[in-house]
Amino acid sequence: MENQLLNYYKKYNISPERQNIENLSVHFEKRKKLYRQCGIPEIAFRNADILEVGPGGGYNTLAFFHWGCKHADLVEANPQGVRDMQDLFAKQHIPVDRYHIFECLIENYNTNQKYDIIVAEGFLPIIDNQEEVIVKLQSLLNERGIIVITCVDKIGVFVERIKRLIGILLTQDIMVYEDKVKYLTGIFEPQLKKLRGVSKLPEDWVKDNMLNPAVHVGKEFTLSHAIQFFESDFDILGSSPHMFTDYSWSKDIWYDYKKDYLGQFNKKRLSFLLANMPEVILPVDEANILINYFKDMTDLEAEYEKTFEADKLNEIIKLMRSADELIDRNLEEGFIKVFREIKEILLYLYKGDNIEMENYPHFFAAFGRTQQYISFVKK
Repeated sequence: MENQLLNYYKKYNISPERQNIENLSVHFEKRKKLYRQCGIPEIAFRNADILEVGPGGGYNTLAFFHWGCKHADLVEANPQGVRDMQDLFAKQHIPVDRYHIFECLIENYNTNQKYDIIVAEGFLPIIDNQEEVIVKLQSLLNERGIIVITCVDKIGVFVERIKRLIGILLTQDIMVYEDKVKYLTGIFEPQLKKLRGVSKLPEDWVKDNMLNPAVHVGKEFTLSHAIQFFESDFDILGSSPHMFTDYSWSKDIWYDYKKDYLGQFNKKRLSFLLANMPEVILPVDEANILINYFKDMTDLEAEYEKTFEADKLNEIIKLMRSADELIDRNLEEGFIKVFREIKEILLYLYKGDNIEMENYPHFFAAFGRTQQYISFVKK
């Protein structure tokens, strides 16, 4: 099966996963917090056999070595990612007997090895064969082993998709890929600096989020989908963001907590709209009306990329106007300000007017909770 993400990386010889790790202790603390939210203390990695799928340049892999893993097998199909990983591990003096790199897709990875921990980060939502890959990952896990995957929600990517749309409109007359990267990096680097904790290089963020054609490949893969994929043989350990609560009695082993989590997801899903946004909890029926608005707008952005028809842009503006009242009534003031600025920017661009991004400070600094992590333990 064709892998558009891999094709894109190979076409431009890129692995846009580089991170600023000048302060390694901060980098490790970020990973520690992520896994803590997922219910996995760092001691779980000690002496563990680990499989990481799609490690890119290996920056996040460094934490496993730091926490004392026994061995890490790394499945990375992107040749540039493999080269970057080898260079990084050499610079960080990682002994070569502590890891093995397999340059292939996970679908083509064959082994009798079973792993204590499997990490598949950042790629499942943008491939066509999600179920095939998940079944493969499950088959490679030890009894009582742990697996961590990432999900993408159309609500969480709404702000980024609008940024992508604006980027496309602003660079429509720039034909050379490297020139597009340079232009958009100049726009988005100041924005990324306003989001505390970002370590990915701005140029790589642009390549992976603004120009990557694979973001529209595959089916939506939310936390809800993940829970259903891991329904029978797995328990949920945790998630990042840590959105689920469980008030059941510890001795009530018959309590259907997964059903409860799915209900919580449907009520709280709008909390993904902005990073650092206070929790939003709405009745499911009312939440779904807003969710459908954001889904439709995100889908129209994808359609615009295929056709470049101005009508698609106008339809997004109309949908935003239709959603105004519900948004004003149900969402917090920070997002309302962002939403108003988006409408104005898109209207100016639709009319062919020039815009100055610094005139939109709320949208300028806004980013969604674009990626969610969830961890499972095999029963």
